[in-house]
Amino acid sequence: MSINYQTVMDELVVVLGKDAVSNDPVRRFAWSTDASYFRIVPEIVVHADNVEQVKQTLTIARNHQAPVTYRAAGTSLSGQAIGEGILLILGHDGFRKIEISDDANLVTLGTAVIGADANAALKPLNKKIGPDPATLSACKIGGIVANNASGMCCGTAQNSYQTIKSAKLVFADGTELDTGCEQSKAAFAASNGDMLKSLADLAQMTQNNPTLAARINKKFAIKNTTGYSINALVDYSEPFDLINHLIVGSEGTLAFVNEVTYHTVEEAKCKASALAVFFNMEDAAKAVPPLDIHEVAAVELLDWASIKAVTGKPGMPEWLSELPQGAAILLIECRANDSETLNNYTQTVVEKIAHIQTERPIEFSDDPAVFGEYWAMRSGLFPIIGGERAKGTSVIIEDVAFELPHLAQAAADLTELFHKHGYPEGVIYGHALAGNFHFIITPTFSSEADIQRFHDFMQDVAEMVINKYDGSMKAEHGTGRAVAPFVEMEWGADAYTLMKQIKHIFDPTNLLNPGVILNDDTEIHVKNIKPCPVVDDYVDRCIECGFCEKTCPTSALNFSPRQRIATLREIERLEQSGDKQAAEQMRADAKYDVIDTCAACQLCTIACPVDNSMGNLVRKLRTPYITTTEQKVLDFQAKHFGAVNQVISTGFDALDIIHKVTGDGVTKAIMDVGRKVSKEVPYWNPDFPKGGKLAKTAPVDPSKPSVVYFPACGGRTFGPTPKDPDNRTLPEVVVTLLERSGYNVITPDNTRSLCCGQMWESKGDFKNADAKRDELIDALAELSDNGKVPVVVDALSCTYRALTGNPKVELLDLVEFMHDELLPKMQITKKSSITLHQGCSARKMKLEPKLQGIAEACAEQIVEPEGVYCCGYAGEKGLYKPEINASALRNIKKLIPTETKEGYYANRMCEVGLTQHSGIPYRHLVYLLEECTR
Repeated sequence: MSINYQTVMDELVVVLGKDAVSNDPVRRFAWSTDASYFRIVPEIVVHADNVEQVKQTLTIARNHQAPVTYRAAGTSLSGQAIGEGILLILGHDGFRKIEISDDANLVTLGTAVIGADANAALKPLNKKIGPDPATLSACKIGGIVANNASGMCCGTAQNSYQTIKSAKLVFADGTELDTGCEQSKAAFAASNGDMLKSLADLAQMTQNNPTLAARINKKFAIKNTTGYSINALVDYSEPFDLINHLIVGSEGTLAFVNEVTYHTVEEAKCKASALAVFFNMEDAAKAVPPLDIHEVAAVELLDWASIKAVTGKPGMPEWLSELPQGAAILLIECRANDSETLNNYTQTVVEKIAHIQTERPIEFSDDPAVFGEYWAMRSGLFPIIGGERAKGTSVIIEDVAFELPHLAQAAADLTELFHKHGYPEGVIYGHALAGNFHFIITPTFSSEADIQRFHDFMQDVAEMVINKYDGSMKAEHGTGRAVAPFVEMEWGADAYTLMKQIKHIFDPTNLLNPGVILNDDTEIHVKNIKPCPVVDDYVDRCIECGFCEKTCPTSALNFSPRQRIATLREIERLEQSGDKQAAEQMRADAKYDVIDTCAACQLCTIACPVDNSMGNLVRKLRTPYITTTEQKVLDFQAKHFGAVNQVISTGFDALDIIHKVTGDGVTKAIMDVGRKVSKEVPYWNPDFPKGGKLAKTAPVDPSKPSVVYFPACGGRTFGPTPKDPDNRTLPEVVVTLLERSGYNVITPDNTRSLCCGQMWESKGDFKNADAKRDELIDALAELSDNGKVPVVVDALSCTYRALTGNPKVELLDLVEFMHDELLPKMQITKKSSITLHQGCSARKMKLEPKLQGIAEACAEQIVEPEGVYCCGYAGEKGLYKPEINASALRNIKKLIPTETKEGYYANRMCEVGLTQHSGIPYRHLVYLLEECTR
């Protein structure tokens, strides 16, 4: 039947609220992509933060027979996190429960918990979850369970199927079930008894069919996520056990997973790794079966194409260039809880493969700096190939599995297929112990011929994997749309019929993620392929993996970098197709989400596997939007910045007086009127600081060492907020501490006129930005006698911006100077508890350990609010787009204990935003150190 999605939308808004639901064309398109090569635009996007919202969505969907696709982090590689109809995405704040049992043998996790965060909570107890996919730092528990994701060490013994204890579920009919609660199971049995009986009957029938049961056992002896987890029908008979294990790997087609309880696994205290370099792939493959022993935690294979891809790249071993052509590498890791056992394990490994000649001796290292380089080589493959692929090409990672005796020949066959179908860049690597190969190709999909070539390649891969080796077409990435046409080919008619029956038992109306896993369309894997038009270097590098979304401060407001780039690609596609009107409309409609509200913090670059920078891209995109009038204003500000800076500071003093006299309401009204006259007038914030002022310095004493101190714009423009306990400005406190520490403090005479240029760069005015930065560097070079006197800057973002200009002298951030030079000389009286912000500039400059070091030296307890990576103030943008700051810090108040009354960072503008939303004063760490050393 025809679905009226406007009616569906209206009903959803009534029950969920307009903030949780969107059918905006731009935003729907932005959510049309996951990490796969598919694109499907949903009709409606729902963000759900609790089970009730999920159930309400399902009720409306059932009433209209609108399909629902569940999405967690969207790191899925097979197209299972996108779909037509309603796309129900885990919200930005809900489903984040982490509950560890007293003995740490169990952990209960909300479906939106990121895998790495679960392990971080378990690490102090020497425990972790079993699944360890390569995307662990970005993927969520919902996706880990739904795909039965595994990884480098968990194999088939510690994946979700093997380690799940129970789950909280919502079925297509809205019924809830907690398989770990007897009361819930009893209620479910009363309401859904037919379902339980059908599952029990299906399991009994399977177990009574020796041929089918044997087939299932054989197929799951190696990694296999092709189709449903029908091994449950052989392994279990009790209906609730069947539900538990059929849900694993079901890719959102059977039920919504609310929570899952895992049996935890031990996290070894000691690790050692080695690179075993063989002369050819055949020898490397022969070495794998002897290593299938308990002493070995992981064996990763790199073929010759993989080795060539990483050779000469930063961080890679230099000797790779000396290897003979055709070489192959096994990266082997052993783990134990003590060094003696670890040493025995590594000796056993060397003995087990001593009969196979290696290109160089096998030497294990337990030094993280050494074996970290080895694993960087393995993990570097994907970003290197993805980042260096030709413009306009996609990057596809597939994963297949074979029984161990077939590894060498299967690798040769795959390599032959790469060349046969025109993918000579193809590389093979993977989890050798599990017989699991990943392979990467970078195809073009710009024509029907390109798509047909990929179709033929996948058909040949299927013929080889299935018919020649009886392997798995999907080992750990899930079936999705990518392999749905090959499920019956791999499993046969009997097993495929079982899978259809399972789907019907759980979801008889085919409401949940239709077309994923089971699909009668034999061409579905080559339909809805997302185009990759050439747009811009920053856009073209993106592989749409979604790693950026965890740290992006605007993900909960509107878009992440992945969504911004997907939108820019569509605008360019429309342009290239000749539909310029549609392109212009989308460009205009997307400006707020794509350009105006990006914080340009560049945290995405840190998370990005191909080192892409949305921040740099957005600044570049802002340039064309600068009007002639605006450019004149920017030029005036740059030329007369000393006066402008003084006026702004004086203006905030005046605003403080007006506020004290008139109160919030009148002050806000005045600001609102002013903003209608000029967009340079900020939104009112009752926590606005007073104006700042510069500090007087003592006369120079020739007997003392000197330091050049540059007070950056934030600290000299904005003084204390109404919440601050100290009425001194930042420059005053810095000078006090430095002079107390025995330094002459030298500041530029024209401090007010100098700037790193960030305020211009953030608007896309690179000419003025770079000119102001160069002016600052020249002034500091002259003042420091070309670097003979140390130069210190008191704002992390300004230091970072200045350093990008290749300064003539060494610039230090005040945090570095305090940590390295002042701390060792001081007697400190500690405070009890403080909160510390580790913001984007600190992370970009890798100064988190030094901020942490200062905080630990000055306080007994340090609170770092979880998940707050960037305040979203973005320099001065917080004044004019306060919604970014509000969204980024929406949870900070509840993350800070009530007994903690003060917070610290090292950037004045960030501190203003942090103060507003945390409810406690945030100041520069120099205030803390100054107070603790009086």
